[in-house]
Amino acid sequence: MSIYAHYSIVGIGFGPSNIALAITLEEDFPGTRCIFFESAPSSEWQAGLLLANSDIQNHPLRDLATPRNPRSHYSFTNYLFKKGRLFEHFNLGLQFPYRYEYRDYIKWAAGHFDGAVEYSTTVKTVRLLPLLEGSARFKLTTNTGKIITCDNLVIATGRTPYIPQVLNAVEHNNLIHGANFKSVTERISSGTVNSIAVVGGSQSAIEIMLYLANNFPQVTLHGISRKFGYRLKDTSPFTGEVYFPDFVDTFYNSKAVYKQRLKDDLNLTNYSASDADVLDELYRLIYRDKYFGNKKLTIHNSVDITNAVMDGTKVSLELATAHSDEEIERVQVDLVVSATGFRDIGPYEHQEVCPPLLNDLYPHLHKNDIGEIQLGRDYRLELTNAGKLGLYLNGLCESSHGMGDAGSLSLVSLRSKQIADSINKLRTCTDHLTHSLKTEA
Repeated sequence: MSIYAHYSIVGIGFGPSNIALAITLEEDFPGTRCIFFESAPSSEWQAGLLLANSDIQNHPLRDLATPRNPRSHYSFTNYLFKKGRLFEHFNLGLQFPYRYEYRDYIKWAAGHFDGAVEYSTTVKTVRLLPLLEGSARFKLTTNTGKIITCDNLVIATGRTPYIPQVLNAVEHNNLIHGANFKSVTERISSGTVNSIAVVGGSQSAIEIMLYLANNFPQVTLHGISRKFGYRLKDTSPFTGEVYFPDFVDTFYNSKAVYKQRLKDDLNLTNYSASDADVLDELYRLIYRDKYFGNKKLTIHNSVDITNAVMDGTKVSLELATAHSDEEIERVQVDLVVSATGFRDIGPYEHQEVCPPLLNDLYPHLHKNDIGEIQLGRDYRLELTNAGKLGLYLNGLCESSHGMGDAGSLSLVSLRSKQIADSINKLRTCTDHLTHSLKTEA
């Protein structure tokens, strides 16, 4: 039987973006009541890429709270203090913390809000109820049979993995997105996967190849990249200002043509590029492989995948070299890892017009002449004839707000503050709320 409840604020997804929102509501708007739904059994962060020795790629103090409130209980520094590892961490001399430790920090912060989160709960549909007594509402249904209505809805489901269309004919069992890589390691250990192609030039592509080479020396590897070589990430402090809050204003207020120029200029700060340490390690690995004649690792650079088909239980890839008229090269592998990033909001092949969860709301959203949904500076989507409803995208707005929304943690705390302030301005926090946000960790 369906269970009905109404809330002022509902958050879908409880990863870093909405955890930061929960922290902001507790610290800046005490007494606010809301609820979050998370499809996974617990709050996770980059679970598919928790590889040995991999690190995060932003300053650790750009955490869930510090840029907004340096005195917050929920800072990474306080997490280390509470866990008794503060001085040991200082002594490591690391520029960036290990990824698995930052994952644990995020889970630690999430644990303070267990009473306001329903885990293993998937929101199946989001619809708009008509105006009732001067106000519309969102109606949500979940896999657990609940029906929920709310006045403010914050979507933080993460971006949809992008896999190039040329790989569409590859069977599900032979293709994995890089973000889910760890899910196939047991198959590799069992010996059923003996050859792997890693597609893409991102940091995760390099890390996956290193992990495979170091842990599964029996596996033959193919690195496939459209560029001449794997590229060094732009870590200049000047371009690093792309992750300053002021840059969000600059990018948001720019015309489309200037936005594209900024994207082109800043692409190497986040995409198709890697840190120097992993690039050096990969180059040395290739050198050793060649020196000892192992022939376990082949790099195919400056190539396009022109066709990908199943050949029995294997994947046959056709690779066309961009800088010569040589014949097409063919590679056969057991598994393809597509380390090719995520879809952003937009009308193009590598984008999506809106998060899939909001497909039913798409007809009600304000759009421009080419069908792009219109986002406010406060991350709010405008709805037609819906009163003062608040619909927000938390961490999905790179196309409108810039690199700070490109899967980076750098601005999550400040973004959550802007969303919380916007909700407060809508004056929709009513008296009929049912779940208290604050619980003991």
